[in-house]
Amino acid sequence: MRWWTKGLMFSVIWWGVVVAVGYIRTEVFLAGQITPAQDEAVSEAYGMAAGFGLAVLWVFCFFRLRSTSA
Repeated sequence: MRWWTKGLMFSVIWWGVVVAVGYIRTEVFLAGQITPAQDEAVSEAYGMAAGFGLAVLWVFCFFRLRSTSA
């Protein structure tokens, strides 16, 4: 499997985990306890985590998995 297909798989998994954790935290644990402004801030924080995590994943896949690809 090529390095970029592994990167794409890991990206989808990472994005899914961040979205699921963010949704569960805001809609289940904090439901009715936070204001819309606080909900926006929490969503923004999870968006930043997803974005930076994707960048780190792609850099890792490029440098680490590129050399092991066939």
